[in-house]
Amino acid sequence: MKVWFLVFLGCTATAAADTVRTDLLIVGGTESGWAAAIQAARMGVKSITIVHDGEWLGGQYTEQGLACVDENKGNGLVGWGPDWHPMKRSFHRFGLFKELMDRIEAFNTAKYGSPMPGKPMHGPTTFRPAEAERIFRELLQPWIDRGQVTLKLNHIPVTALMSRDSTQVTGMTFRSGERNREEIRIEAAITIDASDWGDAVRLSGAAFEVGPDPHSRYGETSAQKDVSANPRNEMNPITWTMIVEQSGSEIPIPAPPHYDERRYLSTTPFGKKEAAALQWDHPTKGTGIPPWPPGNRTAARQSSILTMRRIVEGSASKDGTTSSLICYSHGQDYPLERLPRHVIDALEATEPGAGMKNLALMTREQRQIVFEDAKAQSLGLLHHLQTFAHQRAPDKANSLRSYHLSTEFGTADHLPPKPYIRESLRLKALYMMREQDSLNTDGNRKSDAGEAFARRMYPDGVFSWQFHYDFHDTGRTYLKKEGDAGPWTHYEKPGRGVHNLSDRSVFPLRSLIPATIDGLVGAQGNVGFSSIVSSAVRLHDHRVHIGQAAGALAAGCLKNQVQPRDLTRDHGLFEEVRHALCGGTEGVPVLLWPYRDLPADHPAFVAINRLAARGLFPQSRREVDFRPDEPATLAWRASVISLCDAYEMASTLPDPLTRGEFARALWQAIGSQPPPEWPHRHPDDADGDGIPDLEDALPYSPENESWPRQPK
Repeated sequence: MKVWFLVFLGCTATAAADTVRTDLLIVGGTESGWAAAIQAARMGVKSITIVHDGEWLGGQYTEQGLACVDENKGNGLVGWGPDWHPMKRSFHRFGLFKELMDRIEAFNTAKYGSPMPGKPMHGPTTFRPAEAERIFRELLQPWIDRGQVTLKLNHIPVTALMSRDSTQVTGMTFRSGERNREEIRIEAAITIDASDWGDAVRLSGAAFEVGPDPHSRYGETSAQKDVSANPRNEMNPITWTMIVEQSGSEIPIPAPPHYDERRYLSTTPFGKKEAAALQWDHPTKGTGIPPWPPGNRTAARQSSILTMRRIVEGSASKDGTTSSLICYSHGQDYPLERLPRHVIDALEATEPGAGMKNLALMTREQRQIVFEDAKAQSLGLLHHLQTFAHQRAPDKANSLRSYHLSTEFGTADHLPPKPYIRESLRLKALYMMREQDSLNTDGNRKSDAGEAFARRMYPDGVFSWQFHYDFHDTGRTYLKKEGDAGPWTHYEKPGRGVHNLSDRSVFPLRSLIPATIDGLVGAQGNVGFSSIVSSAVRLHDHRVHIGQAAGALAAGCLKNQVQPRDLTRDHGLFEEVRHALCGGTEGVPVLLWPYRDLPADHPAFVAINRLAARGLFPQSRREVDFRPDEPATLAWRASVISLCDAYEMASTLPDPLTRGEFARALWQAIGSQPPPEWPHRHPDDADGDGIPDLEDALPYSPENESWPRQPK
């Protein structure tokens, strides 16, 4: 066997002035990088180094300012039923995400008097970014104090260190953002790319994709056959969020550079008449929502720009002050195709052709040009609301004119250090998740009859997910008579909307692993899915779960001295990863199988998840509830046992009262036994079904779909 590993167990001292050796290198202190570090530390990795290009940990939660959590909502959230939100995602919280949210809500309760003090329309939980960042630090700090985790901030990735044959990542070099330009070389057995823009993936030479996928690539229902209207730089827009809080002043912020009132006329009902007269070169959406609620409805959950993602509602808070996140898609999102002329000119001055580069492929200096214009777009919206909308609103009691930008970020412009990033480059992985694997085609998204498990429940699933395939408007349109030198607005392109919902799905370990490069694991948004699937698996909870799975994968590789891809060939090694995620380490276990009614603190949670993930429960696609506290009938018990013929069973199992208790007894009987080996009929086609493993959602079974799953 080829020996490839240099494991630096416990070695944190520098081998030279500019070299550090570590077991696990995590590029990016995002929510995904943070979760990867904690999971790996819990699994005993002795030397973990996080290198981040900014000062704040937490990604979307903190430095991107997305301070209102999008998540799987529903059962288990106090005061919220499973159908409160039109995007039905009814999972209980689990894993490190639950640990984080429990800590955030405890902080909110102590400071503001409520775990959910904002009463947002798009909630449920909101938080101040600076306060959330402190919580990220507190949860990581014990591992720093123990010497397992080293945190290095304000360092930018420069190059990837590679093996002599360029097939394995062996670390990275970084440059500090400070004037002295300190450079550091970090050698590592495994590198996790949890960066915003896939820095480690791109620098390593690993294959990746950017921009829209043509229909011919993955056969997705929503992908376009003719991609001529979808340039490579088109992707889910960025948005520069704003945190505003009440103040004693009613002085509007100044108009930002390139401000043009016509950009924002359709953001509220007050510009409806003028907006209708504008002649765009592509049809656009209609008028937006009210900017703020009437004076007598401040505490209600309602649709307005002020209350959509309100962080703290003053009248219900101990401090009596309202603060809000402004992240309003209509008029604030920044599409990434057909950039304005002044942006194109500035980009082309850096490099010919830069004006058409995908944002993930730009240099940091080029990206900053785009970022400054995206900031101006957001500031222009706030200026418009404080002037035009204020002047026309009949009820000014809650006017945004009495709000100012929060100073909590410590930036000169009072904006978050980074934009909200919905899409990055996409790692070309051992499996690329496709829309059709999980697409809900029932057309009944809000009823129980429409709830179902995905058609392809990947056998190497490491956490559960569900969401809309959710693109914000990716198209940009200009006035016919002024072109790209004039104002613009955005519009929805075919196949790039928010009209399709996923079924209840799992995320495959293979989608974290490069198809060709060793020593590297994807995380954050730099993983193996299509552009369409990336629009669904991109939210706060998803990114934490991805990081936690990546950390478990890396720790499993280090323990067994194998490559990440080896864990997709060895069922026993793979189950070690699942064990670490669900029941094998401290902390809240991970939901491996997307049951709707199973909270993480249920006594049978681990047993049910481990058994369901191995396919050892008879069920149909519609049985989304496990019903753990219902009686375990003799017929049901017999059908479960019939699926366990690969395991040695005890002569008798206890006679439990409930399905959950039976699951616990069964897992106790068989959980320590090796799982059945995965087939290896051909090096590139494990199950011999004629579908190459790189294209096969179910590589260990000749079946093309996961259902039916019934007793033999």
